[in-house]
Amino acid sequence: MAVTGISGADRARGLLNGIPDRFQEFCKMDQVTFVDLADWLVEHADRRDPIPKEISVEECMFVFLDIAAQGSSFRMASYNWDHDVKLTQLIFLNMVEELSKLREKEQWSPSCPSFQQSRNRWRVLRGSRAGKSRMDGLIKIGDDRETGDGLEIDQENLISALTALNNFIYEHHEFYS
Repeated sequence: MAVTGISGADRARGLLNGIPDRFQEFCKMDQVTFVDLADWLVEHADRRDPIPKEISVEECMFVFLDIAAQGSSFRMASYNWDHDVKLTQLIFLNMVEELSKLREKEQWSPSCPSFQQSRNRWRVLRGSRAGKSRMDGLIKIGDDRETGDGLEIDQENLISALTALNNFIYEHHEFYS
């Protein structure tokens, strides 16, 4: 699904203004929920300095979802969004951190499905089993096996961020249903 000759910002606008079913398939949430999450992040998140101001929160979310939901490697995501691999990795790590803050700051719905029920939504976790990370708690994600551009991150932090995202999606789905 790589797009050549188009900037990340243009691709983000195309996804946001495109066909809702394609958006849903890519993001694993509807456009209203996506925009609400972007608004929450703008209000509560701290962008890291090395992420250029020209890269919107929405584009950062798309980069994160390209890896987390679509299972793209960092190399492929960097190509898809017209960024270098290091910036793509930084965006991903920043989103994990900010989504973890979401988990700390927002109230949880007791009726939200457990992470085990909704983990299939996140391709980044395919091949890893919860609680079965290495002894140091790290898992390798986003690796294309050719260049070794993957990152080793704390599995618990990643699951915390994805759990927060699941809850946010669930809460907004219930709200807008």
